[in-house]
Amino acid sequence: MRASVLIYTGNAELFLLLEYILETERFAVRLCADTSELIGAIQTEQPLAVLVDCADPSLEALGFIRRIKAIRDHMPVAAFTNGPRKDLSSCPGTLGIDVVICSPYDPRRLLAFLKGVQANLPYDSGPAASGEQIYRHADIVMNVSRIRVTRNGRIVSLTALQFRLLLRLMKMPDVVHSRDDLIAAGWPREAEVEPRTVDIHIGHIRRALNQYGPDVIRTVRSIGYSLKGSLR
Repeated sequence: MRASVLIYTGNAELFLLLEYILETERFAVRLCADTSELIGAIQTEQPLAVLVDCADPSLEALGFIRRIKAIRDHMPVAAFTNGPRKDLSSCPGTLGIDVVICSPYDPRRLLAFLKGVQANLPYDSGPAASGEQIYRHADIVMNVSRIRVTRNGRIVSLTALQFRLLLRLMKMPDVVHSRDDLIAAGWPREAEVEPRTVDIHIGHIRRALNQYGPDVIRTVRSIGYSLKGSLR
């Protein structure tokens, strides 16, 4: 099971927004509607990070964040606020806050924070390591649980979208996947995506992989893409 991102908020609209953004990027999400539920989850689980809605007027934010850090000192914490707050942003590191995100919320800051947390996880750490979903093809290893791709032991840098496209190819490497199939695998159902956009992203994936080995993506003219056979 993937480590979840715990979200404390009483704001349904904020939660739905965060849930959509994070699940689109393949993060598991869990809502904690009260402080006791969040504290209990931190004590009994191994969450990836905690997001705290500090706009809640009933919450004593600094004291609550200190409680979180008292339970797990290295727990990554992001604080959401309606506007700049000197008590949170003047020196957030000393308060146990890793990032303060003010309204209007920029999803890029949140995703950069979470992906930074993910990137710093030890490769063999985390719960249920034996249950991780891993795909291998030639010299490429794709760890779905950790959202990590390596080739010849080197980390391959991909966006979340490119990760989803490569995952589709890795799951069925011998199948020629049409552009429509890849659009369905990579983008939300309601998105309008041109076939040429798929070609552009496949090109980015190919260049990222080719840094550490020969070309493994096969282009089938007028049809789509598959992976070439073993390169060894």
